[in-house]
Amino acid sequence: MAKIHHCTCRINLSGQNCHIVVYDQFNTVTWPEVQVLMALHGDENVMDVMPVMLDEVSPAYEKERLASRYGNRIVEQCFPGRAFRMQLMMTDDDQLPRVEEVQEQITEAEVAALAARAPVFTPGRNRKPNEAAKEA
Repeated sequence: MAKIHHCTCRINLSGQNCHIVVYDQFNTVTWPEVQVLMALHGDENVMDVMPVMLDEVSPAYEKERLASRYGNRIVEQCFPGRAFRMQLMMTDDDQLPRVEEVQEQITEAEVAALAARAPVFTPGRNRKPNEAAKEA
């Protein structure tokens, strides 16, 4: 097992700032995944990359995960062969919080927020509120 960075970033899908996908601290990508995204969308369209968490992973598992998500062709282009070289850390910074610690904090906060909210019932997509009440 090796240390791996989870990063936040923004991806400009069209290259014209019309469609930007944001990966924040609640939805991160790994550093090798950033490299695959750069190969897919171009280096200039993957912006504001910053490592925010640490985890441990096997490089073979990470390559398999990326291939299942983005396809084998692009992953093999980035990390070719059986004895591939995969850079798992963006920088030498290993003083970041662990993924498990951050997930525990998020989960507790989400549970507390959901427990405090009242249930909300909405009618179906093409139904008027009165029709939904009649059928109930």
